[in-house]
Amino acid sequence: MKAKTYYPAFIFAVSLMISSCSAIYEEGEELALAQRSKISEITADELKSKIEKGDNFLLLDVRQSSEYEQASIPGALNIPRGMLEFSIRDDNFWEEEFMYTPENDEEIIIYCKLGYRGILSAMALRQLGFTNVKNLAGGIVSWDPDIEQAAPANKGGGGCGG
Repeated sequence: MKAKTYYPAFIFAVSLMISSCSAIYEEGEELALAQRSKISEITADELKSKIEKGDNFLLLDVRQSSEYEQASIPGALNIPRGMLEFSIRDDNFWEEEFMYTPENDEEIIIYCKLGYRGILSAMALRQLGFTNVKNLAGGIVSWDPDIEQAAPANKGGGGCGG
């Protein structure tokens, strides 16, 4: 008799657990694409226009240092994706760059190679309280398609992704 009274509660608890589960992603690219609608993006043409007009914003390249050394957008500062959360509020880091630590409302434009690390970086900065963050849609390859030819995407792992 007791088992019958617990059965509806058990069914309810199991249903609640199943409905509250988050999606599981098999790779970072899939996770980034799922998060894309939650961030703002800017096109390469819009970024070029902002640079030409002399707009004030922080341009961050979140690719690995070796990628940055091969090619970068003029005026960009390199903070690899794995170090972003640690460096973005570190006053000592910014002093070494002869820059001020960014304010929460400062415009920050992020780019990587293809846009996926940029999406995840933008999400991380939003979670840290930055309110004016944009990702360069399509990454540096949208800025200069020749970069894709010079350094093909790393599909073999190693954490460098797109």
